[in-house]
Amino acid sequence: MLVSVPSEIWHQNIYLMADRITWMDYENFAVQVGDMGQMLYHFPSWYHGKYEPKLFEEDISGDMLDDIIIVLNNDKAGPRKPRKDIHVLHFIEGQGYEEAPVEPLQKTQIKINRNVKLEKYDNTVTVHIGNEKYTTDISKYNYENPREPFNLSFELIDYSVENGQLVGAVPVYVSRDTIGGGLIGYLKLEYIWGGKEYVVNQINFNQYNLKDDQFFFPN
Repeated sequence: MLVSVPSEIWHQNIYLMADRITWMDYENFAVQVGDMGQMLYHFPSWYHGKYEPKLFEEDISGDMLDDIIIVLNNDKAGPRKPRKDIHVLHFIEGQGYEEAPVEPLQKTQIKINRNVKLEKYDNTVTVHIGNEKYTTDISKYNYENPREPFNLSFELIDYSVENGQLVGAVPVYVSRDTIGGGLIGYLKLEYIWGGKEYVVNQINFNQYNLKDDQFFFPN
């Protein structure tokens, strides 16, 4: 077992299980709902690398039935490929759970390229998203010679669930002379169920808070 979501009712406990191939590689996944194993779903094509996966049970589709959301680490992704894999299992009454598609990242990138514009003037970065405007003073980060161009690191996208909604976070970096650093914030992607797949419905910008140990989804 990799991770679980406990419940006070035994038949609602959720377990994420897989075969450990090496010390850091997991394959041949299964999701078990309940302690007796009557509801067992196999996903042989899933893969997970090192570090703990994420597992959530919440209604993110709006049908009043809890869904299962799984975030895995794709250590085999390679350059410019997302290092997180998102999987959503919908519960269908009378049938059980079924995996639901999530908007491909390439499609999300097109939306962002059309709707998001970043500008820098002195130490102020302005992020334009549709009719909304966000400004942040990047001098507090003490980056050496911060400047354009900006880098949206789609390969570092991460996912979580907030208040019953699936959300993604794409980090935003500014160019600088130093090798490390450059992080100024992230694009927060809010997903909704579009009938055929989960699609990005809203994009916001959250600036990087130096006090947060976890940048994307602080506790």
